[in-house]
Amino acid sequence: MIKEKLERIDSLFKEKRPEYYSYLQDEVSDDKIVELEKILPGKLPPEFIELYKWKNGQDPRKFHSFYENRMFMPIEEIIEIKELMDGMIGYDFEDPKYWRKGWIPFLSNGGGSHLCLDLVAEDGGTKNQLIGFWKADEDRDAEFSNISEWLDEVIDELVNDLYDED
Repeated sequence: MIKEKLERIDSLFKEKRPEYYSYLQDEVSDDKIVELEKILPGKLPPEFIELYKWKNGQDPRKFHSFYENRMFMPIEEIIEIKELMDGMIGYDFEDPKYWRKGWIPFLSNGGGSHLCLDLVAEDGGTKNQLIGFWKADEDRDAEFSNISEWLDEVIDELVNDLYDED
């Protein structure tokens, strides 16, 4: 089901946002997936792996939004940001609920806020939900129950031309 959604998104981006589509990078290597999983408290869900087998984020020198003012992060950037944020727990982040080790940022607004895959659901909700991490806010709401639900939203916005211009 995820593969079909990604095929649909691929064709919609080619049709409706061809310039942005050209910024998307080729699929991620298995070695990079393994490298990411080494720093995680659990295994990546198959849907997340499929997403990155489709495209390894966007060119990090391009600041156009993939979804709602958020850029699609390459695995290399995910690893860098995840290690940075995890390392700040207990130091810069005194409140343990500010950042959780089970969160994997994969969309970024470029200003330190992210949409994160939540591997553990330590603060409630369901495993593999997508958490909105807004650095200036205290709440960490689940924006989507999983990757599949989020991809449905991406498809809907593309089909209905709800994307802002790049």
